Amino acid sequence: MIDLSELEHDTISELINIGVGRAAASLSEMVDQPVELTVPTITFVERFSDSNLTSSPEEVVSAVSQTFDGPFKGEAMLVFPEKRSLELVRRLLKVDVPLDTLTDLEQEALMEVGNIILNACLGSIANVLGEPINCSMPTFRKRESRALLNDEAVFDATSGKMPVLMILHVQFMLRQNDIDGYVLFVMDLDSIQTLKELVRRFLQNTLG
Repeated sequence: MIDLSELEHDTISELINIGVGRAAASLSEMVDQPVELTVPTITFVERFSDSNLTSSPEEVVSAVSQTFDGPFKGEAMLVFPEKRSLELVRRLLKVDVPLDTLTDLEQEALMEVGNIILNACLGSIANVLGEPINCSMPTFRKRESRALLNDEAVFDATSGKMPVLMILHVQFMLRQNDIDGYVLFVMDLDSIQTLKELVRRFLQNTLG
């Protein structure tokens, strides 16, 4: 398991916090209400479903996902419970129509939100660490929470084991409409080690 020092842990959390904070400001303008954030948390798991990020693994969620690569690689996701995502779409479109009529517009609207938030987070990491990060085009998926990440996609065929994954989790809330979602960053062991080394180098340069 990866051993992060308290300073490394706090630095990684702050990198995500900066990006999400900037994105939340943009989202706040889009929905005309304040967006509240929680402090990012870092969790290490051996299977994505073990992260227990929602109260029910069977809960259906809407997610916008982007893969990224550079010195380290992984997947970034913006996740909403299904009903909350439709309410957010209604806020974005600024129209008061029944939620069941918004499903056709859900993917397009959430992809726009996801693109803003995920790129802000990844851009923050790239800028502070001084390393370029390339992002794929966002994709949309709707499935049970426990199946957000396909286990086969991260299975290590060489060792025959699931790699350790690092989950960076930050929650944000639109309290006026009772909407909440979260951002996840999932990376394998090699990428976690690389990120740790880059953070260590950044701290050395910053602190002297």
